[in-house]
Amino acid sequence: MGPADQKVWEKLLDKVPTPVKDYIGILKERFLTAKKSTQYAIGSAGVLVLALLLTVFGGDANVESSITFEARRGGLEITVLEGGSLEALQSQEIRSRIKGREGVKILNIVEEGYQVTPEDVDAGLVLVELDKAALIDQQLNQEIAVETAEATYIERRAEYEIQLNENMTALNDARQEMRFARLEFEKFLGGNLVSGIIRRLEIEERLAKAEAEDLEAMSRSLPSSRNSIEEIAEERAPRPAFDPTDLNSMPPPVRERIEQMMAENGGELPPEMLERMQQFAQSGFPRGGPFGGQGRGRGSGGAVRDGPAIAEEAPELRLELLEPEPLNTEVTLLMDDSYMAIRDQLDFSQYADMEALEDGEAKQELRRLQDELQVSQEEYLLAQDRIEGQRRLEARGFITPTELEAEELNLSKARNKEAEKETALSLYIQYSFPKDAEEKLSDYENAIMAYQRQLKENIAEKAQEEARFSSAERKYNLERVKLADVEEQIDLATIVAERPGLVVYGAADQNQMRYRGSSSQEAIQEGATVRERQAILTIPDMREMAVKTNIHESAVQRVGVGQSVKVSIDAFPDVSLTGVVTKVAVVADSANAFMNPDLKVYPTTIKIHGVHDWLRPGMSAEVEILVDQLSDTVYVPLQAVTYWDDKRVVYVDNIGNPERREVETGTFSDSFIEIRSGLREGEKVLLLPPQQSIMEIGV
Repeated sequence: MGPADQKVWEKLLDKVPTPVKDYIGILKERFLTAKKSTQYAIGSAGVLVLALLLTVFGGDANVESSITFEARRGGLEITVLEGGSLEALQSQEIRSRIKGREGVKILNIVEEGYQVTPEDVDAGLVLVELDKAALIDQQLNQEIAVETAEATYIERRAEYEIQLNENMTALNDARQEMRFARLEFEKFLGGNLVSGIIRRLEIEERLAKAEAEDLEAMSRSLPSSRNSIEEIAEERAPRPAFDPTDLNSMPPPVRERIEQMMAENGGELPPEMLERMQQFAQSGFPRGGPFGGQGRGRGSGGAVRDGPAIAEEAPELRLELLEPEPLNTEVTLLMDDSYMAIRDQLDFSQYADMEALEDGEAKQELRRLQDELQVSQEEYLLAQDRIEGQRRLEARGFITPTELEAEELNLSKARNKEAEKETALSLYIQYSFPKDAEEKLSDYENAIMAYQRQLKENIAEKAQEEARFSSAERKYNLERVKLADVEEQIDLATIVAERPGLVVYGAADQNQMRYRGSSSQEAIQEGATVRERQAILTIPDMREMAVKTNIHESAVQRVGVGQSVKVSIDAFPDVSLTGVVTKVAVVADSANAFMNPDLKVYPTTIKIHGVHDWLRPGMSAEVEILVDQLSDTVYVPLQAVTYWDDKRVVYVDNIGNPERREVETGTFSDSFIEIRSGLREGEKVLLLPPQQSIMEIGV
């Protein structure tokens, strides 16, 4: 039987009464036998189905009305069926932590499938041994880099002071521009009015706060760690004797620095350097240089010399060196959200009044426009008086109509001029005055922000000079951290067992590795090269197994954590297991979306109850999730419910006359659906709508 025939038979057998099913099954086997022996050809599977039904029901054309189901009342389990695969609920994934793009070779690795026991964990069983020859060479090079970095403590303080002077000059210029912008604002509105606006916007308070914070940051001295290093080195390190006038007796870094400063200062030492040398003449240089640089090296046994001695004796110093306090460059900005909330409520049109304005450009312009309007109004009144007299003269014949028209034209001009002046005054009050006031305030705000930007630029430039002044010390600390990192990687090249379980090569989820384009990775074996973060071993904990399945988007809203699950393993069909839903993804699986964008499934984890030694990761399984359990409800098969004008209906068998009835449905399973109202227990419903023919089913 072909796939099309099989689907037709299954659909038909779901929709006929039980007595008919047996008879149809017998006829089907006989018919297929005859078809096979005589190479009998049928046009479609629907003809076969129709012939069988006509045989059973005596050729009744309304045969679908006889396929009914009696509505039942009782308990109904709502389940979701899905397939999945077994995996360990918890597993230890061992990855390569050796840094580098080239990767590292595997020298020795435990056999795949080996069962790590608790005794192996206690004994420190070596699971993987990676090649660490390159790391040993890197360790030697890094020790040389650490020893070289201890001579880089000297920085040029003169450039730092010059930068401070330049910063102060630029800051004074920005402060002057800010003052000029405020004077222009006061010149336009008046001093008292501008002061009130500034108080309302809290500009001076914000500026004072920002200036205080920035100036505090600018005036901060050099990092305190340098002084502490000097003091500790002077107290604990022996000081070699030297002649301050003999440059050859000084350490090479100090000698080079002094020669450079003398060349820059016309052949003489700066006063501050001379003072420091006088101090050193009495007490001597600290070992390694004037800033307490500590020598560092390794003997045959790998012990660290000189430098780490201070770190070991003073742990707080070591912490201070490795974690220097960062510069605080936070500044209170002018135009933040709180400022703009007040700024947006500021309406300058309320000040466009002669009584409200003080003497300034705005009041002068307003006075001029009002004077012009008043003159135009008086001219218009005069023109009105004149036109009345001219009209009487024209009526008596003293002037000609042409002269009267000229006077009326003058009246019109006066009226237009008055309207023009009124419009000019109104436009100034409504648009020009607020615009000019906003521009003046904006210029003042921009000047303030330019001042604040200059403060920040000064802080950044000062921070750069301070960074140069202390970069050698930080470089030294960085090289020490790198050396410690290399030593740690040498230790990580040997991987020991940390938990019992079954050894599996590679990642726990090989499908995910293929989806991410990692299928080209070299197989895990002795001699293979593994990259950083590449999975080498996975040790699943076989004591807690789970089923990983994907729930379709149509059913995921009904599945939740804590629901009971029946689990069946394909390899052991006679064994029934139970479990519980422990995790449901909130987003669709991206791997499946890559393979099929139209398929939206949500990864779900189901923990299996109990310990079963015969379970193995990767086994196929089927889960039946109990999403709901109804105790007393009416239910019918899914196919009995259909739609009519966007309403859910069933067709009730009314002695051969189907009755369409609207129903309210509830939850549903793969076979049955809950009927909440519209249908009573015992009523027979059609499994097919009356208008749907058997031929339609087959085709």
